[in-house]
Amino acid sequence: MSLQDLTYNRTLYGDLFRNDLFTAPTVRGNVDTDFDVINPASSGAYTPQSARNIYGLTPEVENPISAFSDYKPYSGMNLLSQGMQGLTYGQMASQLSPYLASGASSLYKTFGGTGKGLAGVKGFDLGPAATLYGLTQNQNPYDFTRMESAGTIGATAMAAGQVGKLLGVTPGANAIFGMNPYLLIGGLLLGGLFSRKKKKKAKKMKAKVYKDIKEQTDDIYETRADAVEEMREDMLSRQTSDMYEQRQGRYDNMYGGNYDARIYNAEEGMKMDDDIVAEFTGNELIVNDQDELEKDLAQGNNARVAARIRKAMKGGKITPGKETHKSNPIPVGSDGTIYAKGGPMPFKVNKGAGVYDHATDQFKMTMTDNEITDVVKKNMKKWEKNNMA
Repeated sequence: MSLQDLTYNRTLYGDLFRNDLFTAPTVRGNVDTDFDVINPASSGAYTPQSARNIYGLTPEVENPISAFSDYKPYSGMNLLSQGMQGLTYGQMASQLSPYLASGASSLYKTFGGTGKGLAGVKGFDLGPAATLYGLTQNQNPYDFTRMESAGTIGATAMAAGQVGKLLGVTPGANAIFGMNPYLLIGGLLLGGLFSRKKKKKAKKMKAKVYKDIKEQTDDIYETRADAVEEMREDMLSRQTSDMYEQRQGRYDNMYGGNYDARIYNAEEGMKMDDDIVAEFTGNELIVNDQDELEKDLAQGNNARVAARIRKAMKGGKITPGKETHKSNPIPVGSDGTIYAKGGPMPFKVNKGAGVYDHATDQFKMTMTDNEITDVVKKNMKKWEKNNMA
C-alpha cells in the first residue's frame, strides 16, 4: 500500500470510530454481521478470515434436556398443572369406560359367552386409575422419577381391580384393599413391568440426546478445524504463488536463458542425483492424506473423499509449470522436498501420497462429491494397472 492509501485509511477509520455506531457500549450488537470489521491498514487485511468468521458462522449445539434443568413437577404452578392433567385423564377415562365395558361384553357373547354378557358392565370405571396416573406423570420425557414409577404401578393395579369387577371376579374373604389378592398381585407385577419400560425409554431418549450433542459438537469441531486449515493453506498458497513469481522472474528476461531446475537447486545446496528419488512435472496434485482418503472410499464416504481433494486443491498442493518432463522436470528429494524451477516448494510430498497428474483438467471445484470420487477411483485403477499403486 502506498503512503497515500495508508493516510486515507487512517482518516477513514478515525471518522468511523468517532461515529456513534462504533463508540456505543455494545459495538458488535449494533452491527448485524457475522464478521469483525477489519482495519485495511492492519495485518488483519491480509488474512482471509478472522476468528469470528470461523467461530461465529457455526451453529450452537442445542440441548433439549437443559430446558428441564429448573423444572420441579410437584411444586408451585407445576403442581397445579399436574392436578389439571390428572383431572383431565380421569374425566376422559370415566367417559370412555361404559363404551369399553359394552364392547368387551359384546365380544364375550360373540366368542361363546353365556348369559347376558359380562357381569360388571355397569360398575366399570377406569376414571380413578387414570386420575392417579395423570397426577403422578410429569412433563420431563428425559427422566422417570420414583413418583412416576409409583403412580404407574398404582394406576395399573387399580385398573386391574376394575377389570376384575367387569369379569365378575369377587374379592373373596382374603381381599386386600377391596380387591381379589391375585388380581392385586397381577396388577402390581404388570405395573412394575410398565414402570421399567418407561424408565428404559426415558434413559434411551436421554442417551440419544447426548449422542446427538456429541455428533453435533464433533461436526462443529471438524468444520472449524477445516476452516482454520483452509485459511492457513489459502494464505500459504498466496505466499507460494508470490514467491514462485518472484523467483520465476530471475529466468524470464529479455536475453532468454531457460535454466534447468536441477542447476538452480544445486546452487541452493541440493545433492543432485544422490538425493533425488523421483521426478514430478507440472500440474500434479499432491494428496498427502491418500491413506485416509482410501479409508473414506472403502466406507463409501464420498463427501470426505471429495473434501480431501478440494482441500489439497485449495491449499495449492499443485506443482507449477508445464505438464512435460522434458522442459519442466521437478525433482523430488529423499525427504519429500519438491524442487520446482523457482526453488523448493513450501510443502513436501509424504510417503504414500496420491499424485494426480493433469490436476486442473481432472478436478474442478464445481464438481459434485460423487464426480470427484469417480475421478479418484479412475486414477487408482490406473496406478494399479501401471504397478504404481
